[in-house]
Amino acid sequence: MRVLGFSVGHHKGAVIIEDGKVIVGISQERLTRIKSDGAYSGGKIPFESINYCLNYLNLTYEDIDYYVYSTTELIDDVEEQFFGVYTQLKTDILHFIPHHLAHAYSSFMSSGFEESAVVVADASGSILNYKNKLHKWYENSDKKDLDNTEDYHEGFSIYHFTKNEYKEVYKKWVKELWVDNSESLKSEDLDSTSLGFFYGIGCQQLIYSPETHTWPAGKLMGLASFADQEFLNNVPPHIIEKAGDIYIPNKTIYPRVTWQSDFFSRARVAGIYQREQETGALILAKKAKEITGSNNLCVAGGSFLNCNANEIILNSGLFENCFFIPPSDDSGIPLGCSWYAYQQLVDINHTEPLKPYIGKVYSKSDIVSSLNEFTQLKFKEYQNFDELINDITFQITENRVIGWFQDGSEIGPRALGNRSILASPIKPWMKDHINNDIKKREWYRPFAPSVLFEHQNEIFESEIYSPYMLLTTTVREEWRNKIPSVTHIDNSARHQSVTLNNNPKFYNLIKRFYEMTGVPVLLNTSFNGPNEPIVESPKDAILTFLNNNLDYLVINNFIISR
Repeated sequence: MRVLGFSVGHHKGAVIIEDGKVIVGISQERLTRIKSDGAYSGGKIPFESINYCLNYLNLTYEDIDYYVYSTTELIDDVEEQFFGVYTQLKTDILHFIPHHLAHAYSSFMSSGFEESAVVVADASGSILNYKNKLHKWYENSDKKDLDNTEDYHEGFSIYHFTKNEYKEVYKKWVKELWVDNSESLKSEDLDSTSLGFFYGIGCQQLIYSPETHTWPAGKLMGLASFADQEFLNNVPPHIIEKAGDIYIPNKTIYPRVTWQSDFFSRARVAGIYQREQETGALILAKKAKEITGSNNLCVAGGSFLNCNANEIILNSGLFENCFFIPPSDDSGIPLGCSWYAYQQLVDINHTEPLKPYIGKVYSKSDIVSSLNEFTQLKFKEYQNFDELINDITFQITENRVIGWFQDGSEIGPRALGNRSILASPIKPWMKDHINNDIKKREWYRPFAPSVLFEHQNEIFESEIYSPYMLLTTTVREEWRNKIPSVTHIDNSARHQSVTLNNNPKFYNLIKRFYEMTGVPVLLNTSFNGPNEPIVESPKDAILTFLNNNLDYLVINNFIISR
């Protein structure tokens, strides 16, 4: 039994599940090399992603039993596009599901839980109007005034899931996405927007780039760490819990502070937005507990890429088990669509926790073919991978920065050891070197430590297994000067727990570094240059290696240099 899920919108892509296992998946941006591909494509189907998945498994579109998609577009013309290309398929093979439901399926079905509450929060989900299919899912919606001129966006959703059914227990609709820049806070503004959109207001306000016209949320989270706590303590809350519901003002905080203001003014205001994000996430987690009574929590949606907010939920004690999925953003929508499709055809008895490395594996001939396009490169193939690890680890101890490319790429925006830029965390200048000379990004942005899990609690104040880099912790005082390039200004770190089971090649590399240095940690950041998505193919890796001042490149069993 094979199903394929795909998404339309930014971070669109495709995933195939076969006989209950996630076999292959990709985000469109990895193929087109256009970051966040789909954001401005007018709702085009990601045919490149669909073909990538089919071709890797030597399948045709007729070999798929069921297709499911989701879209956040105002007008849904996916059926016309789809059957305009796949003309032989029966029309009942394609089905639409809401955006938030796809998020929920992606997280719960990846958790391994038998049942769970699921919270979804982002900037905006699917749009409820009479121009697309969402209104058929909510024909009994409380939006009595919905007419042909009005739109509602999914703002927050809470579900209660088991393996074979779900119940939507809470839904909050956002009528409009707009910003009130007035100085005064009016009560009628309080319930006007979503958690993700509110955070996005802060991003556009404080870290907007006029060169690229972007304002990625990760920059705001890094900037917020520089806010002084005394200032934050004197700022009243903006997101509040009232009458059992969550209220989020649709307005700019301190609108006179902008991306053009001085650093510390921006940091202070960023600290407020970050605090409010954490408050909102915790309110939603409490609401999920009250409604479902579950001891398990899964989350999804771009708001839950925020590691600090996730950590607060985890430490709240509300749930015995929490699952934070690596593709929390819209890159996870195809995965959720695929799981929904599979559930329509099969009674699911068991699922395994997600292993995120679901990109296709490139062959030796793929690698050699790419290398032959670049005559200026030197390379060596290793028959013994332990020898490769020994040689490249020595280079890392010499403060060389390497591109690390192994097997299938990770799903989601975080590099988890298969498409990573790696370096020693020991020298304090390494952070600035990678930020300035390689990634070409803001100096204040932190890097993540990937740590051997058995040594994690010696270095960090956490025993929690965190393989997806979605939680923050505190670096123990005695280690802060030993790993300065991965210790943030507030002594925090967004750590990745690495085990022999979850990524054996990456584990053995860190272990060898530990044997050489006594430090069981490597600096890990995503393998991409400025304004480009994470590399997917060997050729992508070579181009980024050449263009971004990396010292060495490892692709499977090859070490490559200039």
